[in-house]
This record gives sequence, C-alpha cells and structure tokens, in this order.
Amino acid sequence: MIACEFCDLLHRPHPLRPGEKARCSRCGGVLARRSQDPLQGTLALTFAALVLLVLANVFPFLEINLEGQVRENTIATGVVGLWNGGARALATLILFTTILAPLLRILGLLYVLFPLSLGRVPPGVASTLRFQGSLVTWAMLDVYMLALLVILVKMMGMARIQFETGAYCFVALFIVLTLVSAFYDREALWDRVEALR
Repeated sequence: MIACEFCDLLHRPHPLRPGEKARCSRCGGVLARRSQDPLQGTLALTFAALVLLVLANVFPFLEINLEGQVRENTIATGVVGLWNGGARALATLILFTTILAPLLRILGLLYVLFPLSLGRVPPGVASTLRFQGSLVTWAMLDVYMLALLVILVKMMGMARIQFETGAYCFVALFIVLTLVSAFYDREALWDRVEALR
C-alpha cells in the first residue's frame, strides 16, 4: 500500500508506464511518477556529484582572518585539526559523513548506472544497490552544513570569515545529491536490469 503524503489515504500501487503519474483519488496529490528515462538523468547528476565532491575537497573551504593572521582551510584540514586536537571520534565521524559516505554512495551509483546505460548489467548489482542505499542516511552533508553555520555565527565576532571555492562546491554538491535522490527511480532501474538479463 502507498499512503498519500498529503492526506494519508491508502492506495494500492499499480505499475506505471514511462511518463505516467499516479495521483491520490481524494486530494489529487502525486503518489508516484515514472519519468521517460530516469537512468540518464540520475547518471548525469551522479557524475556532477562526483566532480563537485572532488572540487569541494581540493579547493579551500574557508579563509579565516584572526588578528591579521590569515588561514585557508579545507574539509580535510578540519578533520586533521580535530584529530590532532584530541577529538578523534568527531574527526572520524566528519571524515565518514562528509567525504567517505558520499564518495562510496556516488561510486556505487556510477558502478550500476554507467553499465546499465550501455546496455550491460554489472556483477553484484543487488548488493551494490543495497550498500549504496544504506549510505544515504550516513552521507549527512546537511547536518555538516548546519553545524558549520552555527560555528560561523559564533565566530563572526572574533574573526573575519570568508567562504572559498570549496564551500560553494560543497553547497552545490548538497543540492545535486538531493536531486539525485529525487530522480532515483529504483523500480525503473530494476526494470532495466530485468530487461537486460
């Protein structure tokens, strides 16, 4: 059963053809949709996410000017600073949730989507999709951004803080990964796998 997110009316799911939408019989809200070619859009967004993840970690994230001393920081230097400062659990958590989990999620999607777009089924498709799906809750870029904003608001009175290229790439990465989740159509993906087998 599918519950309408607007009025909570329960519906029986029916298979949709490409381009069709299922609407709630009570309020007209969209229950499910099937795009024309959801794999190509998801693949393009996933490639964009990989590029943005690399750029967000290569370019400086913040420039902090404290009493005339200017220092540029990347995400990795923040993790190293926390590790060296004794906050090893926090450093490990930030490393995993902002770099490793998003990277593994993106690579898992690319491993499945790229061969499917070429008409081949990659080995281990089911386990790869399960693994990348389990990483969605750990790739918490939104929590990292919220924590960063809280820290920035508290530090504004002590230092001049300026966002650098890495920060803009990080925000774009967050938006693109949100779009990947919106475009990701698990049913269409499995239909493609079954058609190619």
